[in-house]
Amino acid sequence: MLNEDATRAVAAARIDENLGKPLYDTYGFTGIPKLVRHVLTGEGSLGLPASVLEGLPKRYDKVVLFLLDGFGWRFFSKYADRYPLLTRFVERGVASKLTTQFPSTTTTHIATLHTGLPVEETGMFEWWYYEPSLDRVFAPLPFLVQGERATTPAYATSPHALEQLFPTRTVYRDLGDAGVKSYCLQHRSQASSTFSRVVTTGATSVPFRTLPEGMVNLTELVAREKEKAYFCVYVDVVDGISHAHGPTSRQVEVEIEMLLHLLESVVHASFEGQLERTLLLVTADHGQTAVSSEKAIYLDERVPQLAQWSRATEEGWPLAPAGGPRDMFLYIRDPHLDEAAGTLEEALRGEASVFRTSQLLAEGYFGPRPSKRLTDRLGNLVVLPHGDGLVWWRDKGRYDLRYKGHHGGLSANEMETLLLAYAYD
Repeated sequence: MLNEDATRAVAAARIDENLGKPLYDTYGFTGIPKLVRHVLTGEGSLGLPASVLEGLPKRYDKVVLFLLDGFGWRFFSKYADRYPLLTRFVERGVASKLTTQFPSTTTTHIATLHTGLPVEETGMFEWWYYEPSLDRVFAPLPFLVQGERATTPAYATSPHALEQLFPTRTVYRDLGDAGVKSYCLQHRSQASSTFSRVVTTGATSVPFRTLPEGMVNLTELVAREKEKAYFCVYVDVVDGISHAHGPTSRQVEVEIEMLLHLLESVVHASFEGQLERTLLLVTADHGQTAVSSEKAIYLDERVPQLAQWSRATEEGWPLAPAGGPRDMFLYIRDPHLDEAAGTLEEALRGEASVFRTSQLLAEGYFGPRPSKRLTDRLGNLVVLPHGDGLVWWRDKGRYDLRYKGHHGGLSANEMETLLLAYAYD
């Protein structure tokens, strides 16, 4: 069925075409790890309204979850009646619209998926953010510091140092304590990263070279496993092609067609009629919106004073750029905050919205109880471009933008995601 209650709740959270408010207590992504734990163990709350499993069994021996990076609600609604895999969720399962967290980024949601913690607790909110323990602008997933590659530097190799960078509590450890095995399947380039090694602790890592190989590996694992188990599968192909060619491109359309065909012909075909008490879930960390790099606004050129108003590290590295081009975070020196906010509002009028992060924190955009780990990393201003806009920092061409699709902001195409549920029983 199509979950109309979820659709109404997400619609009610929209403010205008550029802004929507994340749902943390009802139909929001943060409830998914709790749902997985509950249906496997009976422990804790369901995490989401009961309607996400309407008409389906409430307890399972196995859960298979796909996170399809970038496959937000816009793609599901476009293709739901074209492909059997998606149609089956509507006709014999449940398809629920959810909101992402803010920002609508991979970093935010992958961290939550693996740790079970919302962004307000993980503090991992964007691709780039200031990391106090390193005193640098840091990208946690590829493990980079701005301007140079950080190949597991000496100061980040000890368990104590890594605890400052990443949450060390994981969903997989918690499930293991409850007698549930866990498996994480993702491309081998991701499985070997420092971030993945920390946040997937407690799960058996099953890296793959190609997506077809990964899907066959998954079906063999599920068929072979006789105990309670959770299988978490991360697939990034839609997001990558959407960035390169734009979400409305023919390239994305064909990529989605091939992905859904693979899931139907390999995964569903091996599960149907062969499994019992198994729940299939499909979700996404965010959607994608079409953007125009040619019209990108580079703030260091539009408002040159920002370079003097912005904070820097003790070594003199500027804390810019940070966030992403759909949600750029600025670290302004406190004496210049009012002047910077006013100047940006005037310079970007009609093109972008400028918010103090203190306002967004107070209004619950990052969740109801933001931790010190998050607030220590946040900038004090955030700029959200309108329409197909991008806002970034050029630094004489060093950070020029070339993407045709992006995410991170609060538009419907970016922050409306999904949870699809189907029972093999």
